[in-house]
Amino acid sequence: AELELHASQAVASGEQPPTIPEKWSSSLIVDGEFGNLPYADGHGTFLYDRPGKRDRATYSSKVPYFDPVRVQFRDNFRSATPTGGSGLNLTLGKDDDGVCNPLHVPMLWSDTFAWLQFAKPAGQKIVRGETCSVWSFRLTKPLVMDASVCVGSDSLPREFNQSIGGQGSAFSSSAFMQFFNATAEDPGEAAFAPTKACSTHYPTKPCPDGKVIKMDTYRIWGSPEPFELANRNTGDVMGDLSFVCTQGSGAAYESKVISQWTVEVSSAFGQYAFCNFNGTANICSGRETQLTSVGRRSGQFSGKGPLMGQCSVNDDTGSQYSFPGTAQCPPGVSPGAATNCAWGNAVPVRTLAAICVMQERGLLDACKRGIGHAPFEEAIGIWKKAFASADASLGGCPDVPTTADKDIQLLV
Repeated sequence: AELELHASQAVASGEQPPTIPEKWSSSLIVDGEFGNLPYADGHGTFLYDRPGKRDRATYSSKVPYFDPVRVQFRDNFRSATPTGGSGLNLTLGKDDDGVCNPLHVPMLWSDTFAWLQFAKPAGQKIVRGETCSVWSFRLTKPLVMDASVCVGSDSLPREFNQSIGGQGSAFSSSAFMQFFNATAEDPGEAAFAPTKACSTHYPTKPCPDGKVIKMDTYRIWGSPEPFELANRNTGDVMGDLSFVCTQGSGAAYESKVISQWTVEVSSAFGQYAFCNFNGTANICSGRETQLTSVGRRSGQFSGKGPLMGQCSVNDDTGSQYSFPGTAQCPPGVSPGAATNCAWGNAVPVRTLAAICVMQERGLLDACKRGIGHAPFEEAIGIWKKAFASADASLGGCPDVPTTADKDIQLLV
């Protein structure tokens, strides 16, 4: 949905909000959360160019959910698209180990500080020894956003806080940034050059090993999504569990189910593609060459393996997969170079109510106890028992019926 700023939401006051310089750069300290996955103690730089409709945050931060000392390099480059939309290139990892993830943002371009013109004064504070004036704003639709910025006497920000979504939301994010050594100067064109991953390595090349393997894979989903693997993201036990474990209370998934499939795939895995249900159909985004392979990454892109876990065992966080429909084999055909397809012969094994696995069998509580100590052995045990049997006394969950028209019937 388009993010609109409504002047009617502004709170009238006798003070005029400050105008941040059109172009500036600074050193950066950042903490936050993206999709319920925390990152902390990030150090790097921030670049801002309002006339050019772009900004960039580059930093190394801890990603402690699986391992408290794991550090990840991130480059977040936001810019307006030629059609006026909002684009984000997220690069994870540096240089030859970097993976470029162009993300589709379904909204028109909105400057990071566009809301400031509607903000209200919220007092003063001291940030890194400097006094600055706090301005705050709340947006209530089409989604909830709370934002505040502390602006110094030179009109440059010293601190910025933003949260989107919240408890019960299917998606949430937050960021807490401190700026220092800021200068109101043009960062220059070179400062906004694409990363090596985006300019020369996107998409990454498939893994060299092209054996055909048969594997189990899992997905949490719900009606009206079609009951199929084509153009969907999935995970092995630890991979799907690493997604489910980051979903907090699980309130957004109480009406959903988890399905297990067996499928034949070519192990010449490509770069993971983001696949989503758009309300009417499943769609994978990415370049044509990316969508000819089954994609793989480490769980929640937080593993220790190179290239975001594309060709790694990923025994620390599990693996997550993308199944582009363009890479699917015809019925009865096995994948491989000779057949020019990457996956096929998918067979559904079991479908369980997510609430049974996540809450009734105690998966989410086990996830909380395992934070920072992956692999989550207790949670893995609960997951495996839930799918191994329908007998509750053995930790199993009953099957949820699926209809011939590929929709689910969740009986509660």
